[in-house]
Amino acid sequence: MANLYILMPASEADAPLFGWHTNGIWRFAETVPEDADDVFPVAIVPGTAVTRHSVQIAATRPAEVRQAALYAVEDDVAEPVDRLHIAVGRPAEDGTRDVLVTSASDMAGWMAWLSANQLGSCDVVSAHSLMPEDADAFEAPDEILLRRDGRAFAVDTSLPDDVLRLLAPTHGRVHGAALARRLGTTPAGEGAVTGEGYLKTLAQVYETAEPGSIISLRQGVYARRRRMGLESASRWRFAGLLAAAAAILWLASIGLETAAYHSQADALRTQTVDLISTAVPSSNGNVDAALTQLRQSQRIGTASVRPTIASAALYQALAVAEGAEIRTLRYDAATGQLTALVLISNYAEADAIAAQLETAGLGVTLGQARQTGDQVLAELTIEGAAS
Repeated sequence: MANLYILMPASEADAPLFGWHTNGIWRFAETVPEDADDVFPVAIVPGTAVTRHSVQIAATRPAEVRQAALYAVEDDVAEPVDRLHIAVGRPAEDGTRDVLVTSASDMAGWMAWLSANQLGSCDVVSAHSLMPEDADAFEAPDEILLRRDGRAFAVDTSLPDDVLRLLAPTHGRVHGAALARRLGTTPAGEGAVTGEGYLKTLAQVYETAEPGSIISLRQGVYARRRRMGLESASRWRFAGLLAAAAAILWLASIGLETAAYHSQADALRTQTVDLISTAVPSSNGNVDAALTQLRQSQRIGTASVRPTIASAALYQALAVAEGAEIRTLRYDAATGQLTALVLISNYAEADAIAAQLETAGLGVTLGQARQTGDQVLAELTIEGAAS
């Protein structure tokens, strides 16, 4: 069997249904099959737990697309974004994308159960993503799949008939006798009155669908890690051998050069000890001790700056950057340095602020800077200019 399908229940009190087929023969169980390690699991979650939205997204980078989609559907579902899990589909010709939305807690619960049963490598899809193409309304045991204006979604079977008629497409193809009676029409095909029949129908759509056409809920933090198959590994084997041979030759050349450098290093070490002993007699030829003393002497020669002077100069320098804001100030009395985190509009403003401080006679070191939304958080270290 190639795939193991798991029909996740709408209620935690109910048990999942497992289904698989071998040589065209379907088998079903309410527990994980013993040979589940040899199959690829596909979890199908209730369609009523997942909503479908159409969003116009101009971004192309995956991270930007997800961020834009998340905030685009926030108003539709009336939930904070931190409580949502979304999955984004491929872009249509007009630039719109289908976005599936489910509760973050539901997604976490499904993945926790699947992982606890050694099925964490599975794909996770919504039931209405697997709605048969020849149906506009499909009857299932615990839900009804509907397709309107090309978008599939699911509603609960307890929905009143008058509301159901408003949601169902007019003159649509209805699969299921009971559903057809509720809609006041004749059935165009059979629905699924049992969980086994429903799982089999959804599995057949999954297996025959165009690759990438079904939106997987395994996106974002739940994205599956890609594995390199044997075919891909053999494709890179020759390149790997060439790289290994080049590495061996490189290491050999490094070894020869290192041997030559050793003899030069011994001579340089002797000369260095002589110079250190002359420059810093108290170090007794110890290079580390001599460097420490020299650095301390150099620090003494550097003009220390008081925090009040440094902060006043910083506030004055911020005038060149409109809207600049100081986030934190930290003064190190041992080094006489003032470190500031400044929120600015762009990286160029950090250079402009530093130039103003240097004009005031201070030394400035630009530290790390990172993008925060549409602004930049820059680090500046201010000290007295060298004397």
